[in-house]
Amino acid sequence: MREIPGQWKAQIVAVAQPQPAWWREWLWPCPRAWAGLAAAWLVILGMNLAAGKNPSRPGTATLAFSRQELLELRQQQQMLAKLISPGEAAETEPPRQVPAPRSERRITVIAI
Repeated sequence: MREIPGQWKAQIVAVAQPQPAWWREWLWPCPRAWAGLAAAWLVILGMNLAAGKNPSRPGTATLAFSRQELLELRQQQQMLAKLISPGEAAETEPPRQVPAPRSERRITVIAI
């Protein structure tokens, strides 16, 4: 068997050394800051889950009122305004009827 040249041996040993993972090199400048940020996100996620929020269904907390409910609410507001100040209540407008959408109307688009 022949002896391996010295410079080859140094190159082989250098390549054989375990290389640090890329994510460790990326996080190395301030690992405590990254750990703190991860902990903060975990706390936020835990609070969100504990509050019963479902992130897959956004907007579930919004309220939807029918037209009839809106009209009744406006009437109640007007009655309250009359009770509070009878002179100013006469100046308010009566509730307007909102026209219903016309589903039988068709829109035809002609593309050229």
